[in-house]
Amino acid sequence: MNTWGLSGTPTGQVGALNDQQRAVLRCLARGLADHEIARVLAISQEQVAAEVAEILRVLVLRDRMAAVVFAHETGIIRLPLPR
Repeated sequence: MNTWGLSGTPTGQVGALNDQQRAVLRCLARGLADHEIARVLAISQEQVAAEVAEILRVLVLRDRMAAVVFAHETGIIRLPLPR
């Protein structure tokens, strides 16, 4: 696994997230905004915001960007590297 080292040592565990939270995290890591995540997952924007807040709490991350980095570092999402 490639580690960028940007999120520090994660203190939360991905296994502590439920399926919907993992889906929200994957969408977030792909760069989707809350309204886009809501459309993709067929949930409300308010639910997306609540899930993001819970993801940050459970994984002990300071903000959405840290969650994106965490998702990439832990392999929750893998995007091809640009050439």
